Amino acid sequence: MHADPRVLRQMAFLEKLGFDIVLSGLEYEGNLPFFPLTKAKSPFFRALKLGIMVARLSKLRVKEFLLHSSLKELNSYQPKFDLILANDAETWPLAIELKKNHPKAKVIFDAHEQYAKEFSDMILWKWFHKRFVNYVCRHYIPKADKFLTVCDGIAKDYAADYDVKPYLILNTPEYEEGLYPREVGDTIQIIHHGIANRSRKIEKMIQMMDFLDSRFVLKLMLVPTDPAYFGELKTLAKGKAIEFLPPVPTQEISSFINAFDLGLFILEPVNFNYANALPNKFFEFIQGRLAIAIGPSPEMEKIVVEEKNGIVTETFEEQEMAAKLNALTKEEIWEMKENSHRVAKKYSNAQNEEVLREILIDLRLLTERPVAQTALT
Repeated sequence: MHADPRVLRQMAFLEKLGFDIVLSGLEYEGNLPFFPLTKAKSPFFRALKLGIMVARLSKLRVKEFLLHSSLKELNSYQPKFDLILANDAETWPLAIELKKNHPKAKVIFDAHEQYAKEFSDMILWKWFHKRFVNYVCRHYIPKADKFLTVCDGIAKDYAADYDVKPYLILNTPEYEEGLYPREVGDTIQIIHHGIANRSRKIEKMIQMMDFLDSRFVLKLMLVPTDPAYFGELKTLAKGKAIEFLPPVPTQEISSFINAFDLGLFILEPVNFNYANALPNKFFEFIQGRLAIAIGPSPEMEKIVVEEKNGIVTETFEEQEMAAKLNALTKEEIWEMKENSHRVAKKYSNAQNEEVLREILIDLRLLTERPVAQTALT
């Protein structure tokens, strides 16, 4: 929970309003009260869970999860919670169960993805998880007081599938007031940052360098979540104008990438969420005052087209991206960087805070500046 930028922004905003926060998640490094989301299981219960997953017994899987959660400890926490904000579909049953012992608590679900279609390109995921997540969505979303998600495409899909009216909270970082576009030099600096996830096909951006002019260099700042895949990428990049950079803390990304010229992201729509992606990195490119180079991902494309702060290819092929980049002049890149600078405040977390403020007022959790107890899961 100390590394998820969306959750960190929620925590910072609620603390600013005077809320006291209690956390429950997989791991946390910090000083706030924290309860592990799941507890260690005996070999018997590990085998039982596997059997439940194989048999796709969704209701029983929820019960097994709650049994090994910190529900008992959270229920006994004093004072009682006023707000329960649950950030992942698997935590939604915990939030609703927790509310039973905190009857005045309001519950907000935040959907970072369309969870029932999250890894629909993977056969194993479809067998072991799809039915379960769809059950969680159908059974628990109607019990939440408010429902948030990350972009228009996903919001419309939740509305169609689960008859819910989501609030839109973009993955926009804090506004960096002191940043300005850096002058474009003779060497064009491209940056891509994120996790080394095989399904994102980062190798396409590496292979793109075979088709680019010598004035371009690519920097990859990747979190090696898949060490084997990360090693493959480093091997593939040998002999190319590519450098791997160590990751920086989430809150420092926008200011760090300000030193570059272009933010690059080619994301093939291999599943529903990738097809509707509007990720943190896209808005960090804007906040870093960079020109943007993306494939035709519709949620990102409509912003780039409207704000004129980048290029969009017609396909997700690396050769086409290289051709588009090769055609750019320094002056065009500079103009795109200036356009990102122009809209940096528009696409900052300030807009999200206003939406959250209105939600809290509507839930009667905020009138002036109350001190309340909040559980984030």
